[in-house]
Amino acid sequence: MPVLSPPAKILVTGANGYVGCWAVRALLDKGYCVRAVVRTEDKARALSALIKAKHPSATVGQFDCAVIPDIIAPGCPLQADAIEAVLHDIQGIVHTATPVTFDLEDPEEYIRPAVEGTLGILRSAAKYPEIKRIVITSSIGAVAESIVEESRIYTDEDFNEVAVEAVKRLGKAASGMQKYNAIKVLAEKARQRTLTLAQPIPDDPPSPEGFVTPSAIMEWTQLFVSPPPSPHPAVPFNYIDIRDVVEMHVRALELPEAGGERFIATSHVCTWQDWYDAAADMNLLPGLRRLHPPRSPEQRGATELPPHPVFSNEKAIRKLDMVFKTVPETLRALVDDFGARGWLKHLE
Repeated sequence: MPVLSPPAKILVTGANGYVGCWAVRALLDKGYCVRAVVRTEDKARALSALIKAKHPSATVGQFDCAVIPDIIAPGCPLQADAIEAVLHDIQGIVHTATPVTFDLEDPEEYIRPAVEGTLGILRSAAKYPEIKRIVITSSIGAVAESIVEESRIYTDEDFNEVAVEAVKRLGKAASGMQKYNAIKVLAEKARQRTLTLAQPIPDDPPSPEGFVTPSAIMEWTQLFVSPPPSPHPAVPFNYIDIRDVVEMHVRALELPEAGGERFIATSHVCTWQDWYDAAADMNLLPGLRRLHPPRSPEQRGATELPPHPVFSNEKAIRKLDMVFKTVPETLRALVDDFGARGWLKHLE
């Protein structure tokens, strides 16, 4: 199947989002040219300023922004003419744009634009034979619910039909998470490729209070705030470093084996206590150890976790040759990043 390599030009939708922004930066780092699609002029200016600061060698020909206000606006179909206007010199697409909210009322108002947004991108791209690859970002919620009756392994062949059936049955009364997951399932089934979750921050907020992405907010409040959060039960989650997520996007563009495939981006199952233990084991900051005392080896081995889904990364390792980062690597990157910004002085 056709593959891409630098300096091919890649269109990235949702480019100001967490995954989208990291994808833009990773592609530029690897020598690709990028056209970033955002929804407002303000977002275009902010993203352009960020890229100029983080990638000063990027020329006008290597990076530009396009504004398409209603590419997936709730209740509004994809503006095909607008999207086709930015595809004339594109060889690949990374489609990350989708409605992201758990405060949903009528699920149809979000399902329609998510599905039509994906299909519209594909219909438009089909008119341009020079476009060789399209990578579509989904969510782990499209594979399985986060709460299950028994632990089991989920693969790229699984879909979260539980959420879809719940939305069909309950409609507006379904939970926000069920509606969101159902949206991701239906959008993926329209045409599928890739999956995600995440870690460090791609932009320059003035302080942790400026975080807008759930993962960054959770990392800050769980790891670095003083006093620490109240102790809670060992809740397991499938973890992935954002740098591995975007590396999978790039390899999905470049490798013949990735064509037509669906991949799960995940490293391993862990709890926040595993992060606390890793911080203590690595002696990262004295204040971290005081905030989060480590468990003894006996306590670590005796921890019983409630039922939880385990997502398989076997195909990503086998076909994309991925080597996933572990908690200590991500934690070290977080401490280095936040420390360089002067946010961790209270823990030194």
